[in-house]
Amino acid sequence: MSCLSSEETYVSPVVKWLVFFFNFIFWVAGGIMLSLGIWAFVEKNKFYHVEVRTIYDVIFDISIGFMVLGIVIFILGSSGCIGALRENTCLLKFFYVIMILIFIGEVTLGVLAFVFRDKAKSFVTEVFQENFIPRYEDDPDAKSFIDWIQENIYCCGVTSDGYRDWNDNMYFNCTEGNPSRLKCATPYSCCRKQDTIREGVPNIFCGADTLQPDIRNSRIYTTGCIDAILNMAEQNLPIVGGVVIAFTVPQLIGICLTRMLEGQILDQISRWQRRYRQT
Repeated sequence: MSCLSSEETYVSPVVKWLVFFFNFIFWVAGGIMLSLGIWAFVEKNKFYHVEVRTIYDVIFDISIGFMVLGIVIFILGSSGCIGALRENTCLLKFFYVIMILIFIGEVTLGVLAFVFRDKAKSFVTEVFQENFIPRYEDDPDAKSFIDWIQENIYCCGVTSDGYRDWNDNMYFNCTEGNPSRLKCATPYSCCRKQDTIREGVPNIFCGADTLQPDIRNSRIYTTGCIDAILNMAEQNLPIVGGVVIAFTVPQLIGICLTRMLEGQILDQISRWQRRYRQT
């Protein structure tokens, strides 16, 4: 139900348009993520056959993850935008209830991860090792993600074994019968000093033979990425805290504004109903 005039409405236009623009940003972001996910998925399928067999195939396939997350954000943003414009309490309630559930889920996961941090670390390490290391050469999204992490966090592999994790990849493992040219190597992103064949083309053999213990330390990073990320987080707690606040505060503001707008609309409806009963 829309307001008739500024004199007859108790719905604040400031709150209404703040809710609309907040959700409009959501809607645009969701649309962009969905479009990028579809584009990346189509492009990747031109060269690789993508199989979805477990939930981890969805989570760790960046293109599919973008599509799923984009759809969710797009639906939430649409419900908030339309709900604010049309002063539709059902759509507004749908938006803030889902946002509350998401926020509760985030807090719950954070608390559980802190309380059971050793088990959480073991679980995350195992999942990443089983889903990233083996598919490094076969999934371009996984390869790009791993290379970015290893290059920027200065690490190699996932677990506390570090660089040795690459023995679990069929192309890098150091077994005698491995015919791959990458045998006993690690990805170029593990190298302390990355050589390039020409501009923009890395030398993938800079990590050659580094799974052999006598030459590894001088040429590659040996710390696992999970340990490296945790160490970096501990050394930069103020920054981590700032990121957490920057991520959660907008959610809370969106929930509060949407709930406030719904309350004003319901108050307006009840006032109209009382007025019409009296007449």
